[in-house]
Amino acid sequence: MTAEVSVRPAQAEELETVAELLNEHSRRIHGTDSTTVAQLQQYWESPDVEFPDDVLIAEKDGALVGYADIGVWGEHAWLDLRGLEPEPLHPLLAAIEARVAEKKPGLDLIGYTEENDRFAREAFARAGYRVLRHSFRMEIDLGDPIPEPAWPEGITVRTLREGEEKQVYGAHMESFADAWMFTPEPFDQWSHWFVNDPAFDPTLWYLAEAGGELAGILIGNVSQTEPGLGWVRILGVVPTHRRRGIAQALLRQAFGEFRRRGLERGGLGVDGESETGAVELYERAGMHVARTSVQLEKASQP
Repeated sequence: MTAEVSVRPAQAEELETVAELLNEHSRRIHGTDSTTVAQLQQYWESPDVEFPDDVLIAEKDGALVGYADIGVWGEHAWLDLRGLEPEPLHPLLAAIEARVAEKKPGLDLIGYTEENDRFAREAFARAGYRVLRHSFRMEIDLGDPIPEPAWPEGITVRTLREGEEKQVYGAHMESFADAWMFTPEPFDQWSHWFVNDPAFDPTLWYLAEAGGELAGILIGNVSQTEPGLGWVRILGVVPTHRRRGIAQALLRQAFGEFRRRGLERGGLGVDGESETGAVELYERAGMHVARTSVQLEKASQP
């Protein structure tokens, strides 16, 4: 007899168990962990998450076998769906869609998953989702020396000082305003994700300045789950300073520091169809596509 799958909200005391579920899923897909307990807790405690209703788990025979959650950005609900088996993903997806309809009716549903996560892709396809877009994880091997940054005339660079977070937030919002499906977020919410990040390291936040104003920013950290990996969370150049080589210089600044710290690889995520030339920029910096993710779209709810 096939065991019955039950779907329910996660509970705070299950934090470590759910983190292990997500890491087991990631190890099967990529051979590495994807989260720490502290990082998962940060998500559950986010101002835009109504815990526990926005976080669902699937259980079978007393064991956790699936996970789903919601992130609402503007008129879109982003659905994260992961499972160790295919069967739990269908009721999980239906339940998380129902939660979106309850929370904010009429949102467009965007699913996202790894390209090689066959179980999740099949569940989304069966529920009527179609591939909308691709994104890449790009990496660089830091074994060879990194060229020194070539800063344009009038540009200086330094790391974050205490109390400058709001300036970085402003530069982030301005530099990404023309990005695909960009939705501005309140400073408090941004601060939760970036300043309260368990991996927060102000010595890896680089600020490129021109005449006392921010021209570009790079927010980096050291991966908490993948030994030897330095990560670029955000790289942005405000529109009035683009095409001057600032982004390339910021990348070299970060990669050089990663290498000095003994890290073996640098990585970042990028929209695969970005119209700003981001993919080409990273390729010129010596990066290559290491993984591909897909975003999938379903028609808005009635």
